[in-house]
Amino acid sequence: MMPTLPKKSFNLLNKKLLSLSMACIATVISFAQAASDVIPPPQEFDPSRWNWMNILICTLILLIVLVIARAFDIGGLAEKITGKKIVNPHKINAIVGIVFLILSFIGVWYEIKYHGKYLLLSDAASEHGAELDSMFMWTFGFTFVVFIFTEFLLFYFMIRYYYREDRKADYFFHNNKLEIVWTIVPAIVLTFLVLRGFNVWTKITQTPNDKAEEVEIFGYQFGWKARYAGEDKQLGENSFVMISGTNPLGLAVEDEADKLNASLQTEIDEIKVKIASANDSTIIWRAALNKMESTGLNNTYESEYDALREKVLDAESGSYVRLMEKEIKRKETNIKRVDAFKSKPEIFNKAAYDDRVTTEIVLIKNKPYMFRFRARDVIHSAYMPEFRAQMNCVPGMSTVFPFTPIKTTTEARKAKGNDKFDYYLYCNKICGAAHYNMKIKITVVGSEAEYKTWLASQAKVVAPPVEATPATPVSDSTAVIPAIAVN
Repeated sequence: MMPTLPKKSFNLLNKKLLSLSMACIATVISFAQAASDVIPPPQEFDPSRWNWMNILICTLILLIVLVIARAFDIGGLAEKITGKKIVNPHKINAIVGIVFLILSFIGVWYEIKYHGKYLLLSDAASEHGAELDSMFMWTFGFTFVVFIFTEFLLFYFMIRYYYREDRKADYFFHNNKLEIVWTIVPAIVLTFLVLRGFNVWTKITQTPNDKAEEVEIFGYQFGWKARYAGEDKQLGENSFVMISGTNPLGLAVEDEADKLNASLQTEIDEIKVKIASANDSTIIWRAALNKMESTGLNNTYESEYDALREKVLDAESGSYVRLMEKEIKRKETNIKRVDAFKSKPEIFNKAAYDDRVTTEIVLIKNKPYMFRFRARDVIHSAYMPEFRAQMNCVPGMSTVFPFTPIKTTTEARKAKGNDKFDYYLYCNKICGAAHYNMKIKITVVGSEAEYKTWLASQAKVVAPPVEATPATPVSDSTAVIPAIAVN
């Protein structure tokens, strides 16, 4: 009697096919849900709203898979009864492998033919972009060749050496030549890619350019600010210590420093008043808590009760006062830091007074720039895809990235055939709930005159004092009357 495939193998195959079918159904459903960019709100149970055609298709797919699985099971049972080989799952796997390999290569060809324009980069809008695009294409070329080669070998071995009863598999414990080849070849390729990447990155970031104009990009949750130097061609100093509600970039402006100190001192005085009345507050909160418990309101307003109970426990344990005393120390320390900065004339040199803080970035074509990045709260990542530029923005320190735009916004619109296209700087680091909406528009103009016109329309950090206009003397018409009379 010829050996047959054990029944357990068929049962395992049935389970795998069932899992595969359920995965297909889940994928189809997820695609249907993701068809719209806007996620609809939850709706009431209403079968009339269901897409019954999709449900029917998924049901048919499931039934076909179950029928195929059952056919394998019946074939196994028939083999046991007749003693003849009816179904050879290994040969079927080989045939499926051939079909899958052909379909996979057709899919790769289709994607490259119809979507290759989104993959084959050649439209960089910065001077260094062509080098990065070339690096990408070299990397893609190597990996694509390896992908085709390894996928072909994978399916070739599955097809060529599927299990047959008339032959026995050979076993190779080790092959020195093979080990050498698949170690040295990848090492050479990776060395080439790494060294070239290092050289390109060094060339982009380390090449000095005295003509580069410095522009500061400031990131915060969830937006961007740009800062340009004024008539003095110098960006003013800044510090995170100086950040306040009216000075979000922490610029070295004396009036803002005085406002910050005054605000901190007011907050300190308010906290001291709270500390002085802490005992009275504790008595009032305890009475309110007892009243809620005695009237049963603690069961009705559970969240309010829990908050009040925590407040009473903190007050009675002394934690409430200790926290306020720590807050006073923090604010006093901040005042000392601000005073220390104010005492440095090289920082408070009024260079920031004529700076322009904007909500849009405007650049000149073919003019080199040095972007200096800062962050207020968490790590952000300034990403400008069309310019092939990205740099992390880290709180407490500044990072830089130099580049030169080579395409105006108008030229980019014509090249893309999209009159509404604009360059944008995005945040490419998940930084919070509104991260998806954190971007700032970049406009590249073709002339210095356009740029100067735009910059002149932006307000200065500190408005220049308005000079008093001398009053025009009022003429006295009566003074000429005697002269007329005399004449």
